[in-house]
Amino acid sequence: MLPKSYVVFKWTVYALASLLLFALQSLLLSHIQVMGVTPFLYPILPAAAAMYEGSRRGPLFALALGVVCDLLLPGPFQGFFAISFTLIALFSAMMAENFIEPGFLCALIVSAGGLLLTGGLRMLVQILTGGEYLGLMGRIALQETLLTLPAAVVVFPLYRVIHRRCAVDY
Repeated sequence: MLPKSYVVFKWTVYALASLLLFALQSLLLSHIQVMGVTPFLYPILPAAAAMYEGSRRGPLFALALGVVCDLLLPGPFQGFFAISFTLIALFSAMMAENFIEPGFLCALIVSAGGLLLTGGLRMLVQILTGGEYLGLMGRIALQETLLTLPAAVVVFPLYRVIHRRCAVDY
């Protein structure tokens, strides 16, 4: 069993990397618009962490990221990002543990899945609350996914370095 300080160090490094990616979203990506849609990097973060860290640790990190996003970003309801990011992490870990070896292809699949899951959950909330613009929301979710996927090229190598540098089981 490794000391708790190692575990704290590893997840602190993940948190600092995520903070850097939050800054990238806020300072750069939020100013890019293609056909009225802005890239949305946040759902890729729990997908990346869970792809490398698995189904036990990934969802916990995703939950923490979701709580931070719920505090910082508007969502359909309070707790939306915590729920959606945890589901993204479970999906990503399942894909990496059972179907596709963690790597670039897996990264693209779990990124797309995470982005589409977030859009799909927004649509579900609209359906449950009597919303009308489902076609528009679906188109926006697809455009957002296609526009944001290239950002996986930044996120996954960063998280892979952290995972490899801190790759001792605990």
